[in-house]
Amino acid sequence: MFLGISVFARADAWDNLTHEQAHKVENFLKKNPFIIDWCDCCGSGEAAYLLKVNSTKIVPCTWDKKQYSVVAKATRIARFQVSAQGIDDYHTDPADRKVEYTIYMNYTFAYDHHMKWAVPMHKLIDYSTNGPICFGATNYPDPSDDGVAIKDSDYIDWFAKHITK
Repeated sequence: MFLGISVFARADAWDNLTHEQAHKVENFLKKNPFIIDWCDCCGSGEAAYLLKVNSTKIVPCTWDKKQYSVVAKATRIARFQVSAQGIDDYHTDPADRKVEYTIYMNYTFAYDHHMKWAVPMHKLIDYSTNGPICFGATNYPDPSDDGVAIKDSDYIDWFAKHITK
């Protein structure tokens, strides 16, 4: 059973996608299953998580019936420490919780293979932005760092293949 939805209340969530965009998001996540749930504009005090996407489904958008959303069944594999300067990718706490997570184009950070770090999904999938844009990007935490508590073997292998190569 999936126990939770993202912990943030988001006033400007960008989860309204065309059917084509939703399929692109699904295909992207099949190849790049490690995402970061983080609002880089929200200031300090918010939680931020590294998630491993296990599966996705396209559903009608809850607030725009002409659009769709992508919902992932995922596992939280780490919780980032957060400060006013953003997330600390050198220090994570262990997490192991199954969640149902809506993919937000502005709050879901995903792998950019050119830069080898995480950027908001709207920078990776063509999406018309209609509000303030935060320009955040962050590193994926290195599981070999002393302050990083990540034991997920899939992530460790993915990191070695995509980030450290």
